[in-house]
Amino acid sequence: MTETEREWDERIRYAARTDDHARSVNSWVPPVVELLWRTARASTLLRFFPFSSHNSLRLATSSDFETAEALGPCIVYCYDDFKSPDRRPEYWGWNVWPHEPAREPVLRTYDVGAAVRELERLTADFTPAA
Repeated sequence: MTETEREWDERIRYAARTDDHARSVNSWVPPVVELLWRTARASTLLRFFPFSSHNSLRLATSSDFETAEALGPCIVYCYDDFKSPDRRPEYWGWNVWPHEPAREPVLRTYDVGAAVRELERLTADFTPAA
């Protein structure tokens, strides 16, 4: 198993605890972290080193953050309307990081699979470090 694969697996293990916490405190972050990380790990995104930033799934070309390139494309997860009693988790596909208020995500969806496929498309031209 590679270092990158181990990192994906560790992120998934930690995500379950993150989701449990989000449920217990009625967090503004929806409890979808484990689902997102598992779906992403089963995709071609596995070739990149994963990391997170608040409520987002981010990718880098390697684990060496001194030399690695942090990719601009990412997935942000949030509620469509936090105050609504029927709020739903939503995934936003971004082609840039950091986000600029004047820009819109390239995809907003309730479907985690669609969000991961969009991130695969957005990262198709990036190459992981050897």
